[in-house]
Amino acid sequence: MKIGINGTGLTARAIIKLVATNDEFADLQIAQINGRSMTIEILRDRLLYSTAQGHSNLNIEINKEKSELLVNNQKIKYTQMTKPEKIEWLPDVNLLIESTGKFRDISKVDDDPRRHFKSPKNNLKGIIISAPGKGGLQDLMIAASPNIDEDLEKIIATEPFVLGGASCTTTATIPIVDTLDEYFGIESCYLTTIHAVTRSQDILDGSKGWSGMDTLLHTTGATKATNKVLKKEIPLNGIAYRTSDKAGSFIQIDAVLKKKVTQEEILAAFKKCKYTKYISYPNVRSPPSSFIRGDTNMVMLIPDEITIVNGNRVIIRGLYDNEEGYAAHFLRLIQLVISKMK
Repeated sequence: MKIGINGTGLTARAIIKLVATNDEFADLQIAQINGRSMTIEILRDRLLYSTAQGHSNLNIEINKEKSELLVNNQKIKYTQMTKPEKIEWLPDVNLLIESTGKFRDISKVDDDPRRHFKSPKNNLKGIIISAPGKGGLQDLMIAASPNIDEDLEKIIATEPFVLGGASCTTTATIPIVDTLDEYFGIESCYLTTIHAVTRSQDILDGSKGWSGMDTLLHTTGATKATNKVLKKEIPLNGIAYRTSDKAGSFIQIDAVLKKKVTQEEILAAFKKCKYTKYISYPNVRSPPSSFIRGDTNMVMLIPDEITIVNGNRVIIRGLYDNEEGYAAHFLRLIQLVISKMK
């Protein structure tokens, strides 16, 4: 099944790179990208090099006459339209990744991703948003979503369908929070994330807020999204510290558990939980934020940073790659959706 992508931002480019270079996603084929305001030459440059992620080592050629990219010998059609209903998706593009960050709210006419279904001669069967869905859209995540097979079957049955893929912080939060709750029970929990700079920040003080070169207090939607994806009601709140770091974010979960535990019991739970294959561990002590770049797991736990207070208050710290780490787990959702669509 061929895939289209609307958007050329950091997440979209991480998705394109992973599909082209990571064997885990060799079964996926991106046939078309709609770049809105970005030219095909700039997209090539941004795919070859990223200030945040470094060189990609991709082999990219451009056929400007046909408006095509050749990425590692894979032909990709390139279009530039700002309005979803104006994009002419290739006839064999059946699944769309909506990655602009704008079209993800079905309760608002201008931001409704279903506008893509109105594009001329399209054969789209579904849209998956590489961000949290809004307006009542369901977010799903591999391993984290209870009854994900049944939920997907119901969603796909309403073809053309739309669903959300949550966020990078939610992706990192869920393995920690859900595992603690499953094995020990959570009385209450507070999330703190030291988050890399985002496109929503200005370099200097401006209409969007204070300078992105400073460290800013910011709300995080991951607390609500975590319960939404898990279908739980864990008492959970949190805050995000937006920093000027280019990529790589810290996460800290401060949880009061229903029973007393040891560090050994905590680590043992993570080693056998359902998220085990999506959790990594550093091979250095006290890794910096840049250490996580390129890691395709949901979260990297730091064992030396597990702190226990008074027996039942546990503080766990980790890292997550808010671009490639999130993109990789998002693509695993794409693979599952495609398997259900066949």
